Amino acid sequence: MSGAPRRRRAERSARVLPRAVSGLGLLSAGGFGAWCLWFRSLLTPTAVVVGLVTVFLPALALVWAGRKLVRSGISRDRYGRVVRWSFGGAIVFLAVNGFVMALFPWNGLAGNLAWAQFSLNAGAGAGFLVGYVEARAIQREVEATAAVARAEQLEEDRELLTYLSDLLRHEVLNSTQIIGGHATLLLEEADDSTRGSLEAIDRESEKLTDVIDDIRAMLNATQPSAGRAVVALDDVLSDEIADVERRFDDVEVEASVPDGVRVEGNEGIGWIFANLLENAVEHNDGESPRVEVTVATTDETVTVRIADDGPGIPTPVREALFDRRSDNHGLGLYLVRILATRYGGRVDLAETGPDGSVFAVTLSRAGGERTTEPPDRRRTDSDPVAAAVGSQRTADAETAVVASGRRKRESTTETISADREPTETKPNERDGIDRTRPTSPRDGPEI
Repeated sequence: MSGAPRRRRAERSARVLPRAVSGLGLLSAGGFGAWCLWFRSLLTPTAVVVGLVTVFLPALALVWAGRKLVRSGISRDRYGRVVRWSFGGAIVFLAVNGFVMALFPWNGLAGNLAWAQFSLNAGAGAGFLVGYVEARAIQREVEATAAVARAEQLEEDRELLTYLSDLLRHEVLNSTQIIGGHATLLLEEADDSTRGSLEAIDRESEKLTDVIDDIRAMLNATQPSAGRAVVALDDVLSDEIADVERRFDDVEVEASVPDGVRVEGNEGIGWIFANLLENAVEHNDGESPRVEVTVATTDETVTVRIADDGPGIPTPVREALFDRRSDNHGLGLYLVRILATRYGGRVDLAETGPDGSVFAVTLSRAGGERTTEPPDRRRTDSDPVAAAVGSQRTADAETAVVASGRRKRESTTETISADREPTETKPNERDGIDRTRPTSPRDGPEI
């Protein structure tokens, strides 16, 4: 209960203190008006003008200062210090000048009163200026310290996320591959009583592998270099199109991609188009799905349009199309939106209807001489340890040959190493590079 009254008092003080400065200015301005009326018979036009300049205008400046304090962005906790400087300056300057007036009176009562008002306003204004500058300096120091603390915290969080990503890849993913590999081997000789359970194990291991790959994509996009590096868009799209054609036998992809187009981002850009292409094929009821990929460029942006000839997206689904779904573990279009936003772009459902849907991905076009990252580094097992394990199998290594005709992807050899190092590679028929890409359809509809 003690906290709430304290907060209310603080809020009340924050409202009152700036008004006190403005009130002092209004009081001084009113005093000048009264002074002019009271001594009007003694005042000359020159005296009135001097009074306006030395008393009335400074009084109006104090009124403005009170309003300025409220809109300055200074923390309310420092209002009190600024006001104390203002009133303290007024009192000290008035006292000093009062002592001088006692020794050297000036033009009688009218002159001394004008002198006193001038001293009050000048002292209050000077004190306010000192307090305001001091408060702003403290505010900047606090904000700079907070920014450093936030940067350090972000760096610690990023290191933790990197560690978790490595943990997922080298521990969880490795175990998942072992489980899936053994389940596939057992399926070849399974009877009806165990086949259903083994298929469930194999299916869930594929889902978990996909989720791990999606998480790695999101973590990769959080790296500081994500907005500074560039990738060759034509290479990325060529690889993704070749992969979807390899995974889905009946799909027909028509692409119009200009050479030499680069966009800001890193290898995570490929995940955006991998998900959209996969989504276009998986949710097409036709016997031979057709996908068209086109690229349009401006001086600042690159827009990739992916059109399919599927059944379209129902109206109730469109509003939450890019939202995170809770009914399955796949990230799908939610991941596409997150990655596109992280790379300074956006993704939209441009068109949809009975003749198909069109997704438009807009990214920042890269300029300058920044380094272009390899287009598919995310799918290349460049880990020298894993490569060594894969090429130098020891006698006690377990080798599982995963060969399942019910999968949409080609047969994959899963190597289970004795030291539990994953070899999540797969030969790519197009360029011969081993790639660790998600190769199974997402669980549940992407949309």
